[in-house]
Amino acid sequence: MMQDFAGMKLRCKDGHWEMADFELRNIPGASGFEMWVACEAGGHNGGHWLARDSADTERVVVVSIPYQWPSAVDAFAARDRFAEQQGK
Repeated sequence: MMQDFAGMKLRCKDGHWEMADFELRNIPGASGFEMWVACEAGGHNGGHWLARDSADTERVVVVSIPYQWPSAVDAFAARDRFAEQQGK
């Protein structure tokens, strides 16, 4: 069974949050993975899930409900794509 993986920082420039830890989560009983980013700015103590943008599948957005990536590779690619979109 895969363990959760936490690591590097991301910076969002839309004013909602600035620094966020990411965490890859294995979905119990499912064959997918979730990529979660924790909000740590402005007193907000929560997080968001990375998901494909339904209007443009090449983009990644943050959403408030878990999104299932088919593999850990896809989830990490989404994290990298999101960082690129944010100018990191």
